[in-house]
Amino acid sequence: MPGLRTLIFDVADLAAARAFYTEVLGAPPYFDQPFYVGFDVGGYELGLRPAEGALQPGAGGATAYLAADDVDATVARLVAKGAAVREAPQDVGGGIRVASVLDPFGNVLGLIANPQFAPPLVAARAGDLSERAVRHQRTVALPRADVWRRFTTAEGLRFIVDEAKVELRPGGHYEWYFMIENPPGTRGGEGCRILSFLPERMLTFTWNAPPELARTRSQYTWVVIELADAGPAATAVTLTHLGWPASGLQDDPQWEETFRYFDRAWGKVMDRLAATV
Repeated sequence: MPGLRTLIFDVADLAAARAFYTEVLGAPPYFDQPFYVGFDVGGYELGLRPAEGALQPGAGGATAYLAADDVDATVARLVAKGAAVREAPQDVGGGIRVASVLDPFGNVLGLIANPQFAPPLVAARAGDLSERAVRHQRTVALPRADVWRRFTTAEGLRFIVDEAKVELRPGGHYEWYFMIENPPGTRGGEGCRILSFLPERMLTFTWNAPPELARTRSQYTWVVIELADAGPAATAVTLTHLGWPASGLQDDPQWEETFRYFDRAWGKVMDRLAATV
């Protein structure tokens, strides 16, 4: 169980709830259908579905808390958009401040500012980065623009996978689906994100282990792909896989297995790139 993923609210008016949360979250849903609307909230999902039968809005049971830099200001903004205060902002110790509101559809929405909780983006923390790296280089008979498209579009990635999800922006999805027929969460590089890029020069993204390596799969490393001219119509492609935790390589055999796996796997990816030109 790699972590929490989705919170679903049942709403009587899906269109109104979609509009409310689009404005509150500052972005449209990534999935928008008459039976379900899903928002990407910092890598997690807030889902809305039409209330039917026993699935009805209500303020009971568990309360989900969304992160807020300024709880008081966020409560005020939500109230201005039609929410009602359920629990006024309060300090609960350790610099943590919480509150909750009822959205216009009757659901409880918690808010929390917790300076002590900052989940690491990648497995290797400061001071625990191994010097080891997986590195492969190939020269391919394509100009940089063509190689760039191969790594930064779902269509281009068909040289290695049939389906992929690419959102070319920092924080955007970067997922390769090697086993699309598998259940969600076991299809390949799910949950991976673009960290940064320089068009036609460099792409960095987080990466995770395959499903069979369960202990390391939920802990992300990162990959850097660099492109350089190697002639009139050729490109030198360098792939470096970094972010290996030194303590993990020492203490958990599965980290060593993961390292060896990707040394083989990235070599095959680069061979396939060169072979398909």
